[in-house]
Order: sequence, then C-alpha cells, then structure tokens
Amino acid sequence: MEPSQVSDLRDFLALLEARNDLRRVGVEVDSHLEVAAITDRVCKGAAGGRALYFERVRGYHLPVLTNLFGSLRRTCWAVGLAKPELLRRRLADELARFTGSGEQRLRRLLSEAAWQPSSVLEAPCQEVVQEVPNLDGLPALHCWPGDGGRFLTQPLVFSRDPDGGGNCGMYRVQLYGPREATVRWRPGSGGFRHQAAWSRQGKPMPVAIALGGDPAVVFAATTALPDDTDELALAGLLRHRPANVVSCLTVPLQVPAEAEIVIEGLVDPGVCRPEGPFGNHRGCYDSAGPAPLLRVTALTHRRNPLFPATVAGPPPMESGYLAKLGESLLLALLQLDFPQITAINMPAETIFHGVALLAVKRTPGFTVADLARSLWRLKPFCQSRLLVFFDDQTDVNNARACFWRAVNRVDPQRDLLRDGERLAIDATRLAGPAAGAGRSTQSLLRRRWKEYGLED
Repeated sequence: MEPSQVSDLRDFLALLEARNDLRRVGVEVDSHLEVAAITDRVCKGAAGGRALYFERVRGYHLPVLTNLFGSLRRTCWAVGLAKPELLRRRLADELARFTGSGEQRLRRLLSEAAWQPSSVLEAPCQEVVQEVPNLDGLPALHCWPGDGGRFLTQPLVFSRDPDGGGNCGMYRVQLYGPREATVRWRPGSGGFRHQAAWSRQGKPMPVAIALGGDPAVVFAATTALPDDTDELALAGLLRHRPANVVSCLTVPLQVPAEAEIVIEGLVDPGVCRPEGPFGNHRGCYDSAGPAPLLRVTALTHRRNPLFPATVAGPPPMESGYLAKLGESLLLALLQLDFPQITAINMPAETIFHGVALLAVKRTPGFTVADLARSLWRLKPFCQSRLLVFFDDQTDVNNARACFWRAVNRVDPQRDLLRDGERLAIDATRLAGPAAGAGRSTQSLLRRRWKEYGLED
C-alpha cells in the first residue's frame, strides 16, 4: 500500500506494518500510567521510534494505538506525502488560482465543491450502536501521576454555530463515569466561540467526538486554519477526494464515516464540572478548573474498534511532528502576504507557536519591525513570545546556530523590538565583521586536507 491509498486508520496501520514502522506489544499493559510511560520512552528514542499497537490492555477489550504520528516521515505518510515540502508546493499551486490575501485564497480554495465532505447513509462508525452509552468501556489513558483522571487525548471534536458554520478541533476530553465528560475549549477556538453562541441563546450545544478515521483529518484538526474554514475540506484537498461523513443519531452533526468510535452529546449552557489537572507539553501540569460538561446521548463504533491515543509531554512527541508538517502549509500562506519570507522553523522545544525563526529577504521599504507587528496580528503568531529574523542565506532549521547568532551577534540597541510581553530580534544584520577563516584559506584546506593526515 502507498500513502496515497490510505483512507482510514486501518489502512494507515497496514501501511506502517508493511514498512516495518509499527510495533505490536502482545503482553498485557495498563492504561493507568504504564501505556503513557512506554509511549513517552519510545517517542524520545531514535527518530521517534515506531508506532505502537497495544493488543492487550488490562480491563478492556479494545487495543490502544499510540505514537502513530511519532516521526515526520509517518506524519507525511498519514496525509499521502513523501516529504513536507510537497505540501507547500501543492498548496502554493492551488492558491495561485485565486487573488487576495492568503486567508482569502485559502477560504476560496476550501469552499470549492471538489473538497466538500460527501454524505453517506451507512457508515462503519455506526456498525454497532450501544443501547446504553458507556464510556467506562473505553481504555482512555491516565497519562501522568498528577492527572485528574482518564482523558481522550486524540479526539476529533465536532461542533457548529447555531447558524450553521462547523468546526473540527482537537480538544482535551476528560471522562467521568459512563455518560459524562468535560471538553476544555481553548479561548478563541472554534468550539469556544460556538459554545458562547449557543449559551447566548440559552440552548444546549450539540457535540460529537470521533476517534480514529482518516489520519488526514487528525492533521487538519491540529492546523491553525482561518476562522470558519472547514477542516474536513482540507482533508479532502490533501486526499484529492472528499471525506465521507455520516449524520449522527442524536445530534444535528456529521462525523467521519470511517471513524472507529463516535460519542454524541449535548453541552448545556453554564453547566461545568472541575477538570484536570493535566500534564502538558511544557512538562508541568495545567491546573484544575471548571470545564463545560458533556451529557452523552449516544455511543457508536465499528465492530472490533481500535482506540487511538496520544501523550502530551516535553518534546519530542507526536504533536511536534504534526506541527512541523503544519509549517509547510503555513509557509505557503505567509509567502502570499509576505513574499520576503523564504523559510520558517518553529522549534519543537518552544512548543508549537512559542518561538518562530524566519528567513527573510531584505527588499526596498522592508523593515523587520513592520513584519513582526504584522505577524503578531495573525492567528498562528498571536501567542508567539519570540520572533527571530535572519537573512535568506541562513538555515533556520539549524536552531542551535540561529540562537547562537541571535544572542551573540546582534546589537541590542538596534535589533530588539519589544511589544508588551513579546520580543522580536532582527538578526539579519551582524554586529561587527564576522571572524573566521577566509575563502582562500578554506580553499587551501580543501585541497590539502588529505596531506595533513587527519582523516582516519
């Protein structure tokens, strides 16, 4: 099987197994702490380790899958690509057909009929309908000792505005008994806006949570798309075919037809429950706090369903590879509005958008200060604490060399821009002449290197 042939989680597993990138664990393991600790150790191994298939999870009948996106190679395969650069090229070619800003072009592209989800009447995700929904049968992970309980860590959460616009995001879901859960929206996210709109009308908000399905949808749900753009349309674009969706049984939403498990429910206005703590990407715990309560109204699944999960923690982790592929999409959009930008790197150690290293061309009338202020107004960068700009000859993927240069070779009086709690550094100009061997000496060394007898 080739990456372009993947259409659901099972296809993806078959691809990984055929390429010797999946490890089955046949001994019994515990979803309480043990699975997360194993996954964390594998993620931090050589090249991210293999994807993991835990066949026997204590107390449950479902196998657990982790580290599916635990390398850049696998993340590219998940969306049908051989390498990240192909995503930037594909998107740049598609966006060239339109005019306007990058966001305007992306909205027009994702509104094309060719990428819209296709509704089906019967779907694998509804092969089994539980007469009485029971979340206790799901092997949701308790990842870290200080966590507040069991969480769905790779859920595709579907919601919509009362007037129709939909959203698919990946939000934290904590389980409480057989028919209750909390969903922790991030302020400013699509789910957060939708809940606020339903609450203003005094009505319960319909929510559906899908686990598994096409891994391209998982990637789309993690990308920072403009507001009110359809993540399922992005998945369709990546696949060169529409995503299949099916109507839920108890709420007015549609979910991926090939999902493994679907949880349906309602969030009543103003009803919350304490959620957390939760061990996060920074290596500490998010504090416990109130989160909207989801009343489960239905639970459906495939026959013999699979249970996908991920683990949050300090990098390298799966989320970092998904974010790294997302950089290719982001760069294609940025270059439409800011053609000076030639490359971007958001180091995994800075957790997604915390820091961005950008290579730029200097053009007449261009200033780094103006570019930094413009980027801080955009969704992907509004939370960036630090933007560092380099000339277009600098390899921004070499973060170690970039930080050395930004700390040691800039003029603090001239090259620093502060905006509240945010900082930008103009490292496109060096403070003083660069020291090092000249070109003639470097050429001499290349010619005579073998004569020195320094090679083993």
